[in-house]
Amino acid sequence: MEPMKNIPQNNFDLDRDIKLKDEFRKYIAFWPWFVVGIIISIITSFLYLRYTPINYITDAKIRVLDEKESMDLPTASNLFSQSKINIENEIEGIKSYPILEKVSNQTNLYANFYAVGHIKSSRLTQFPFHFKLNFAIDTIHSASTYYFDFKSEGLEIYSHRADSVYSFKEYNTTSQKHDLPFDVEWNKAEAYSDPNESYRLEILPQQSTINKLKRNLSISSVGKKSEIISISLVSENVEYAEKVINTLIDVYNQDGVNDRRLIHKRTIDFINERFVSLGYELDSIELNKQSFKFENNLVNITTDANISLQSRSKSDEELFEIKNQILLAKLLLESSSPDNEYSLLPSNIGLKNVSINSLISNYNQKILLFNKLTQSGGVNNPNVKNLKYTIEDIRDNINESVGGYLAQLNQTKVQFETKNRKFTKEVSSLPEKEKVLRAIERSQEIQESLYLFLLQKREEAEVSYAVTEPSLKVVEYALSSESPISPKKPIILLGSLLLGLLIPFGVLYIRFLLDTKVHHKKDLEAALPNSSILGEMPEIKEDEEKLFSNPNERSVLAEASRILSSNTNYLLGAQKKEEGSVLLCTSTIKGEGKTFVALNLSLALASLNKKVLLIGADLRNPQIHNYVKMDKRSSGLSNYLYDESFDWKSAVLNPFKEQPSHSVLIGGNLPPNPVQLLTNGRLDKLLEEAKKSYDYILMDCAPTLLVTDTLLISHLADATVYLTRANHTEKELLEHPRQLIQDEKLKNVGFVINGLGAGNSYGYGYGYKYGYNYGYGYGYASDS
Repeated sequence: MEPMKNIPQNNFDLDRDIKLKDEFRKYIAFWPWFVVGIIISIITSFLYLRYTPINYITDAKIRVLDEKESMDLPTASNLFSQSKINIENEIEGIKSYPILEKVSNQTNLYANFYAVGHIKSSRLTQFPFHFKLNFAIDTIHSASTYYFDFKSEGLEIYSHRADSVYSFKEYNTTSQKHDLPFDVEWNKAEAYSDPNESYRLEILPQQSTINKLKRNLSISSVGKKSEIISISLVSENVEYAEKVINTLIDVYNQDGVNDRRLIHKRTIDFINERFVSLGYELDSIELNKQSFKFENNLVNITTDANISLQSRSKSDEELFEIKNQILLAKLLLESSSPDNEYSLLPSNIGLKNVSINSLISNYNQKILLFNKLTQSGGVNNPNVKNLKYTIEDIRDNINESVGGYLAQLNQTKVQFETKNRKFTKEVSSLPEKEKVLRAIERSQEIQESLYLFLLQKREEAEVSYAVTEPSLKVVEYALSSESPISPKKPIILLGSLLLGLLIPFGVLYIRFLLDTKVHHKKDLEAALPNSSILGEMPEIKEDEEKLFSNPNERSVLAEASRILSSNTNYLLGAQKKEEGSVLLCTSTIKGEGKTFVALNLSLALASLNKKVLLIGADLRNPQIHNYVKMDKRSSGLSNYLYDESFDWKSAVLNPFKEQPSHSVLIGGNLPPNPVQLLTNGRLDKLLEEAKKSYDYILMDCAPTLLVTDTLLISHLADATVYLTRANHTEKELLEHPRQLIQDEKLKNVGFVINGLGAGNSYGYGYGYKYGYNYGYGYGYASDS
């Protein structure tokens, strides 16, 4: 029992080996593709290596110093403190635009000179002659290329952008007027360049130059915890790369030193500026103190306070007196109002105005006289009336004088109030003045202390500026590799060899992946695993014989036909009977070669001394007449099926003289109703009669996918020979015969693959269209 368990595994391994071999054969059939691919790839790689510039890598290492690292002896805190350097920030600083701009300007990266050779150009480290750019580099906004040819008769410069040539009789462009953006001068004695040499100059805009340098530079840390930065540049000219990297290190170091110096320089400048302002401020404080004492009449605070108090007391008394006079004047105005007409006015009430007091006295005398005359002479007395007018005039004068005096008193009151407020303010401002004076003196002391402190700091900053430390330590200046990093010949050659194999393989793989055609026997076995494969018919060229007419022939077609006939007999072996056997030959679509195979199969059977009848049962598109050189309109099967009086034996032909036992009944005229003819029963009668006279009856029938003719008569056949064609039949169409077999619409089916060429026919053909030609009525022609 144990060996039986190993059989499935062994079968699986065997199937896998067979599949691998099949896949290998499938690709190896196209071995010329691989040979051509390898040859082309190797030639291409040699050309690439010949014309590609050889690049070297140049590398330098630096260590950025922390500001706290100095020439002093390390302290305990420095020994145990971690570095504050951020390597990523330093890398970005090295690649920053201002740093690379300085490098570009110092190394003239905007002007690139190349020595032009016959095969390739090589970059030069220094200018081959005196070169001077006549414009500022930041004014150039587009790239331009110039070619220099030093000839015996002079110098020629070709401008690629302007597409013009500038000729100079001497090796000097300054001797002639031109619109070139530069001047060159070559001196034979200096031997910077030799005559008859050609150079190419590429002038790039500043921004493009810096961006290109930034892309080419590779800056990284040598380790995660390392403070060492590696700077590398790939170039075909190692001197150029070393020059650029060393300049970059110097520029970045100087930039760091300048940054550190900038702090000290700014401190020194600030202190110097501050000294000037401090001098002005000290002078200003002295003047301010002097002005303050002068403006406030300050000599001694205590003495000034006593004087101010006495002045304010005196001012209060004067203001009180003025207010009393105003009050008395208002009372006098009320007494002299028209309501108190011909009444005596108060006199000697304290008004300090002689004129008003005199008018009051005169007014009172007139009133007394008025009262006497009125009592003695009456109101209408002329003297009384005149006196009345005089009294009214005096009263008006009194009112006017009192009003003027009152206005004068009010004005005097305002003046005394102002003066009183001033004295009051002086008294109350004495503490504030003392406070301000103290503040001025305190500010003077502070400025003097600050002046001495800044003087000390300036000395310290000047010492620090003079001994500024470098910002980095160069671990290793730029060194270039001895061997080139690109192109790497072994890798390129090996890669080209692999590419020469992979490209054809990829193309073939895609072709096989997209291939939907049947190509060989194994495709049929994979799609129809339980079906019988009767044989394989070869592909016949146009100039080759298409029929196996000679029974003694030994051609490939003859042998394939014999194998097919042998396998067909094997298919019919279990059903052998005294009468002849009926074979039905059909296919899925048009063009798969069913007529070709049916003819050669019938000839192969006839070569065995068997009587064979080939019937053209494809009434829609008959093709047998083309092979036997007969007229398409000759009588045949359709005539018999249509005309009951027609004898089919009269239409039987013997077109092959070397095969006398082989007979052919062509399809005849194209009928309008082939289905009705094939199912009217006369075909059954024909076959019954033929079985008695022939050993094999082969019917060349219509394709099963396009019409139903074949399926209607398939029950009359003992076996079915089903045709497929290599490079023509779609694999998905094999589902159709599989379904027919499953539904038992076809019986005893054996498959034949037609059209196999050399190499198992791995060629492809796309674009076939399925179709079938129809023709109706007698005498109608149909395309074959």
